Amino acid sequence: MNTQDLNISLASDEHIEHLIKQAEKELSKIKPEIDYYEECQRKLQELKTQELKLKSLIKSLSNIKNLFDTQKYDALKDLNIKQEPEDKNIEIYVPTKCVKSENKREVFLPDKAITEVKNSLRTKNNLNYEIFKAVIFNSGIATTEKIKNYLIENNITRPKTGKSFEDAELKEISSRANYLVRKELLITKEPGVFKSALGWEEIKGI
Repeated sequence: MNTQDLNISLASDEHIEHLIKQAEKELSKIKPEIDYYEECQRKLQELKTQELKLKSLIKSLSNIKNLFDTQKYDALKDLNIKQEPEDKNIEIYVPTKCVKSENKREVFLPDKAITEVKNSLRTKNNLNYEIFKAVIFNSGIATTEKIKNYLIENNITRPKTGKSFEDAELKEISSRANYLVRKELLITKEPGVFKSALGWEEIKGI
């Protein structure tokens, strides 16, 4: 820096222009990093949503398999065919998540539920959406305790305080879930048990 530079006032146009150019130069260096990490964050959210859909789909398909196994078992009983199970401790049952009424059976499709709920809820940084996802994760039916566990395991926090749900009482979870019941996104099956109102399809021909 020469003598002339030393005499330039900090408030001079020349000095301010020099600072602007330095700031712009530094900004141009960090902008690609900002873009990169924003893209990583977006990709992470997509992968988490995909993970949720796949886990819930696995549960739903397992329920369907159990349902058809039960149909086969009942048919064999009707024909008076005796069949000894390999493991006598195995209980054959009709999963409640596949049954809506005596004459109508349903299967839960998580991908469909996620798509449909986006018409009613904001999906970014929204606790109501996370509570709905907790029900989705549990194949469309979840107790308040399962909803709470989902919120804790996925590090979801309270909107105003930013605190975890670890110390939350189940009645608080129930109260928040009841908001979605009022919006007709969840259905109360019984006290403390919530079912998604979205994502179900009837299984025909069985």
